[in-house]
Amino acid sequence: MIMKTIFTLLSFLLLSVSLMATNVFNKSKITVNTVGKEDLRVVLNGKRFETTGNNITINNLNAGSHTIKVYREKNTGFHKIMGKRYEVVYDTRINISNKTHVNISIDRNGRTTMKETVIKNNGRGYGRDYDRNYDYNDGQWGDYPVYTESRGMNNYEFEKVVKNISTEWRESNKIKSATQVVKSNNLTSTQVAQLVSLFNIESYKLELAKVAYSNTVDKKYYDYVLAHLNKTSKTELTRYIRNFR
Repeated sequence: MIMKTIFTLLSFLLLSVSLMATNVFNKSKITVNTVGKEDLRVVLNGKRFETTGNNITINNLNAGSHTIKVYREKNTGFHKIMGKRYEVVYDTRINISNKTHVNISIDRNGRTTMKETVIKNNGRGYGRDYDRNYDYNDGQWGDYPVYTESRGMNNYEFEKVVKNISTEWRESNKIKSATQVVKSNNLTSTQVAQLVSLFNIESYKLELAKVAYSNTVDKKYYDYVLAHLNKTSKTELTRYIRNFR
């Protein structure tokens, strides 16, 4: 009887250890990085993570749906955190599989690319830059304060718009779809810039940039859009903005 009890306890302990090991090996992680030297702030599932640099990795994540919001330091942003100003450059919900490393890259214009790779170790390797790696359980609850300023389309809806427009074969069809979007939605300058970048024909770029200006919520950052135009179009758009009423 005693031997049976001991055997049962040992079996239970071995099973528990096995389950714990399996759980650890199935963990995933997210890395966010941007071009430039600006600091990042990430809010993942309502938990805050801060770094003094342009990249951050959050380890020990379970598979499933996660909400993520990325703030990037800016000289004149919308959100003030510890004396610095930040803008929201990414705000969406993503699904993560077991043992997956999700890498989110954000360029200077706010465009994002996401790459997923399978983790071959236990998913918790901190790498050499330890101070920019965090365990998910160490995050602080609570988002950053949001100041009352109009915002553009949420990232999820905007990404669908970009995908739909990108599937159009003819530029003439693209400009029709894009024009309808900018006329019926509020957009940020970075979102307008991303739409403009979808075109190869310069006249369509300029046309869309002009139409989108009235519904742009952060007009002071329209330099993002100007960056996608040639010299002649930049001059024309600058003149249009100066005379805009």
